[in-house]
Amino acid sequence: MADDKESLSVYWQEGFRLVVEARKHRLDSDQPVEDGGEDHGMTPTEMFVGSLGACIAYFAVRFFQRHRLSPKGFRMTIAWDYAERPHRIGSIEAELACPLEMDPAMKERLMRVLEGCTVHQTIVHPPKIDIRWRAI
Repeated sequence: MADDKESLSVYWQEGFRLVVEARKHRLDSDQPVEDGGEDHGMTPTEMFVGSLGACIAYFAVRFFQRHRLSPKGFRMTIAWDYAERPHRIGSIEAELACPLEMDPAMKERLMRVLEGCTVHQTIVHPPKIDIRWRAI
């Protein structure tokens, strides 16, 4: 891998359990029991959708703080369904719930900011993905 790129590592633990490491942080990924795993962590799909939710939420919190609004009570919920041929996430719905009252103009500015989150923009403008094999 090129030294100037961001990177993380994923390695096998046991069964379908994988460990994802980035910087000093670690996430466990697994499959539900009904799919042969032991449910030690989120599935890769849940992590993918979760990264979108966390990114949107981060942009929301930044917006609130920039406008001196409290993010207290803020919550992001995301639902998705699947599509086939190829099997993938077919649609995602994100809902931001917050006890703040906002006028329509402020709410429109917030929505534009949320759509600018890095993960959302990466999905809308997909990167080139190159998967290579290297024997070790």
